[in-house]
Amino acid sequence: MSNKIPYHIILIFSLISLAAFSCKKQETMPAPSSGRDYFPTELGSWISYKVDSITWNDFYTPVKVDTFSFFIKMKIDSQFVDDQGRTSFVWRKYYKTDSTSWELIKNYTITKTPVRVESYEENVRFIKMAFPVNATTTWDMNAFNSAKATSSYYDDYDIPETVNSHKFDSCAVVINADTETLISKDFYKEIYAKNTGLVYRSVTSVKKEMDGTWINGFQYSYIFMASGKD
Repeated sequence: MSNKIPYHIILIFSLISLAAFSCKKQETMPAPSSGRDYFPTELGSWISYKVDSITWNDFYTPVKVDTFSFFIKMKIDSQFVDDQGRTSFVWRKYYKTDSTSWELIKNYTITKTPVRVESYEENVRFIKMAFPVNATTTWDMNAFNSAKATSSYYDDYDIPETVNSHKFDSCAVVINADTETLISKDFYKEIYAKNTGLVYRSVTSVKKEMDGTWINGFQYSYIFMASGKD
């Protein structure tokens, strides 16, 4: 009796092996990232910030300047289904100073869809991020409210950043406003770190004298302090 395996049997085994290899390769190939991990919504996760703020008030002569420093903590507390059938999260905002304990001051809502992140803050809805995170994605942060339209965009992404001595391997930089005239300046920048969330915010909205002196408005920054999960 011949021990030679028929050619058609060898061909069948070859095709099965090739198909198995192709399936395995397909299963292990990572899917393209949309950037949704720049804004994680894991229950119990929180981030604390140091907030520095300064205001100018030209009602006074000379212009009155006030400075404030305090701390904010944002925590993803619980989830629910909103009136559009989407999974949303209760986003609790806490406040403290150097000499006080954390105090709950606001409840916000976060909804992350395949195309954007919406935040609902004090009856006003904002678009915090849009997906995918890349150089061509733009959006209007105020599309769902009555404030002035923005041309928000990613100034950079997938880059390392250091904030308050904390190193983050992959960050996305969002610009919501960047305009300056002889009599005004508006600037709004945010940095998001993958698997962490917002790590930096800088907002400036002021009126100026013709010589460049700031006379009315405000400036504040959120600077990452720590993150964790309860």
